[in-house]
Amino acid sequence: MGKARFCAPVVLVIGLALVVSGTSAAAASVPVPAVEIDGEPALLSSPLRWADGSLLITIEDLARCLDANFDWNDDQTVWMTKYGNTFLFHLARSGEVLKNSEPIALPVKARSTGGKLYLPLRFVAENLGATVIWDASAYKVRIITGKRRIPPERIGERAFEAVIAFTDQEKLWLLDGRKPKAEPKQVTDSGSVQICGWSQDGNWLAYKQSVKGEDEWYLWVIAAQGSEARLVDTDPVHGDILWSPQGNCLIYTVRSEKDAANTIKHAEIRPDEIYPNTIATTEAAVLSWAWHPDGDSIAISYPRTETQPPRIERLDLNGNSRNLYTYYDSEPVDPEFNTWAIISLKWSSDGQHLAYHLRKNSGSLTADAVETEVLDLRSGQAISLRAGLKYPNWMAFSPSGDKFAYIAGTGRDVVVNKKLELLDLATQVSSDCGQDGYVDSQPVWLSTGELIYCRGTEAKVAADFNTLPKVMVPKQRVQILNAKGQTRPLTAGPSATADYYPTPSPAGDEMIFLRLERFDQGSLYIQSLARPEPAVEIVRGLRGSPGYYGNYYPQWISVHWF
Repeated sequence: MGKARFCAPVVLVIGLALVVSGTSAAAASVPVPAVEIDGEPALLSSPLRWADGSLLITIEDLARCLDANFDWNDDQTVWMTKYGNTFLFHLARSGEVLKNSEPIALPVKARSTGGKLYLPLRFVAENLGATVIWDASAYKVRIITGKRRIPPERIGERAFEAVIAFTDQEKLWLLDGRKPKAEPKQVTDSGSVQICGWSQDGNWLAYKQSVKGEDEWYLWVIAAQGSEARLVDTDPVHGDILWSPQGNCLIYTVRSEKDAANTIKHAEIRPDEIYPNTIATTEAAVLSWAWHPDGDSIAISYPRTETQPPRIERLDLNGNSRNLYTYYDSEPVDPEFNTWAIISLKWSSDGQHLAYHLRKNSGSLTADAVETEVLDLRSGQAISLRAGLKYPNWMAFSPSGDKFAYIAGTGRDVVVNKKLELLDLATQVSSDCGQDGYVDSQPVWLSTGELIYCRGTEAKVAADFNTLPKVMVPKQRVQILNAKGQTRPLTAGPSATADYYPTPSPAGDEMIFLRLERFDQGSLYIQSLARPEPAVEIVRGLRGSPGYYGNYYPQWISVHWF
């Protein structure tokens, strides 16, 4: 069976069928218009064709213009998929077309001409979220997908006391907001980058970079001004990369495939040199770790083995360890669905409590929900909370260490059944702070003791990718919850947008956040939290992935406030 295929990122068809009023049906007597995609000329390998007053385009040109893919078999059956929608064209069956398995009528039939498959332009484009405009004055078809095709750019010259790292299409960029005329600076141009975060003084950014086409990640640091990129370790790293809360020191792990050993390392980043040091080596997998607030030790978790249950140990930088907590099952262990490991470790600011998730052996069950617990180190007792998803960023202790915010709700889709809950650590009473018809995410405490988080409209169905390229959570805004349990929105914007990644200043008087106008594209904004002023756009044109079921991780941005 022969195939003609154009491969690109899995995003398919987004434009084909344009009816222009008053046009002749005789293709030979009517000139063919030009095509523009998001403001740029489209270079077509085959001219458009007129058919019954509609314009047709070849599937190859459509895919090339719109970063799409397709599959065309010799029996004249074509599959086309975009944003979860599937079009099936049976050319040998009188032009039958199915959209998501349901019959659909095209304004003009798809047809094969001169070895090329032609499809109508406007109809499919508008079915899949694009806008098609007929520009009569320029005799041009304008297709607007909303996809930005120019690099990120700074908007205005407003200065702010922060440096920002962000990824755009998996490339790393830096911006020093303290310089009014500084432009975003691209600092990587190959492979893929995931941001790990800023050092405590904001002088260094840690990030992981993979080589194109490979699944190994290497740890790098770069100075805030965008120079002096340095490789921290020649071995690929695994798991989280965490800065010490007290200095420019990183904790990370590497694994030797030769002897199946896991090495826990500590690297001190200095202006003149990087000083790595091995803390411990273990055959057991290292699943999660977190710096103690004093910066002298870490909590580290080990999974269940044949001889030991899951446990958490406290490990100092000299390699000395002691047991903090061992998880014992109340029921007989199920070898397939038992609690396999303790993950997502997170300390309270006073070092008296440790939050975590309980991960099961089953990857599918873990993806749908994990149990949330908070360990009281003084009593050695664990406080069991409602289940949620396994995102450490969805758990946060208050600055005083007396409250714990987390997002509860089962199901791997972040657009359904996710509510903010608040635990009072003194009384061990948890309060539901959610609102019917809405979903919550990304809680962050202000230095004032108030809590900010994201809240948007709940989807009617899980994983509703048919809404794309719109935002995943429409009308999502950054909210604030005060000490009296009262909540109100901090941000305001068009209903077709959604706000993410709220990052407040240390004083709690300003905030930087990401506003999306489509699921994979948005701008950075800054907003005063002390005065009723509208948000101001500072960087336009960030592009990235919505992540796993719309979780928006790995995070696109990292802000260090001075």
